[in-house]
Amino acid sequence: MPSFKRLTIEEARTLTREELLPRIEAEQQYWYHRIHRCRMQPGDEVAFKTFNQILHVAADPLRLLWDTDPFLEGTPRDQDYWKKPLGELGDL
Repeated sequence: MPSFKRLTIEEARTLTREELLPRIEAEQQYWYHRIHRCRMQPGDEVAFKTFNQILHVAADPLRLLWDTDPFLEGTPRDQDYWKKPLGELGDL
């Protein structure tokens, strides 16, 4: 049994990226160990796909590249990117 609560699409829609990143890190570690120790079980595939969908939306590398320089200069292109829930932004 995981020592964290697995993310769902419905829950991820209510969280901001700031709130999601620690949750994603914890669940990513869980899946890493589960896969590399060959402990996947029936039903895990669906949960892993859901996790990956959330991960790829929350941590979009192309979006991060697009906003890196303005962010470092203190003027991110989109103030809401980290502060609004993904569902409110229409990202998930």
